[in-house]
Amino acid sequence: MDHIEIDFPVEPFRSVPRLLLRSVLLFGSNLPFIAGVTLLVFLPATLVLQLGYSLLNVPSSGILSYFLMTAGDLILSALAVPAVLYGLTLKLRNGKLPPLSDALGWGRRQWRKMLWNTFKMEVSILLASLLLLVPGIIAAIDLIFTETIVALEADRTTDVRERTRSLAKGHRWRIFFAMLPLTVLGMLGSMLVLKALEGAANSHLLLAVADSLLTVVSQLTTVAVLLIYLGLIEPRPLAATARKPPGKGRRAR
Repeated sequence: MDHIEIDFPVEPFRSVPRLLLRSVLLFGSNLPFIAGVTLLVFLPATLVLQLGYSLLNVPSSGILSYFLMTAGDLILSALAVPAVLYGLTLKLRNGKLPPLSDALGWGRRQWRKMLWNTFKMEVSILLASLLLLVPGIIAAIDLIFTETIVALEADRTTDVRERTRSLAKGHRWRIFFAMLPLTVLGMLGSMLVLKALEGAANSHLLLAVADSLLTVVSQLTTVAVLLIYLGLIEPRPLAATARKPPGKGRRAR
């Protein structure tokens, strides 16, 4: 299978409140799967990394620690995010989640491409943000579908940057207002996790646990972007199209 075919009914992205409600419901109803994939990728790796930092006497707080954690999160997300998107898309297709091993296998298949394109996305947003806040926001919106396109369109799309910009074109304001409350929710979730793990900044072990749990919380944004993406790619009326069973190697229409 060289990409995941979107051959099932999808709801157009027309209402921000509706999109947010659907995102929360999809995230909550599939939280065990989302958390399972994310923690399987992040928790063992971050524990090993934090153990290494401890042995090397890298302080658990400060610029160096933040840089190393950010780099580690980027590398691990390139595996976890496509695995989560694979599972949720198949759930939307036929109502069943795939085994974790299948999801992680798809994530491994996309890891290299995902890492490279995500790195380019982050650098582009950073450079735009250094100019002014507004260009940074525009760049973030234009490139918001990077992970989703790599995870779902896979081999079918080579120019990911142009593809995500073409999808976002004409929908920037709605995407912005959809992402704004999710950003606030993400910050609140981060505060709750850190509050529950007070002292994480001074403990390599707690930092690994906190980082892994925060990544689970951040997957709500991954879910929302997936639904926006599905709502923008030739949406089909929900009542007009019957669901089809998944088939390997079939091309997207």
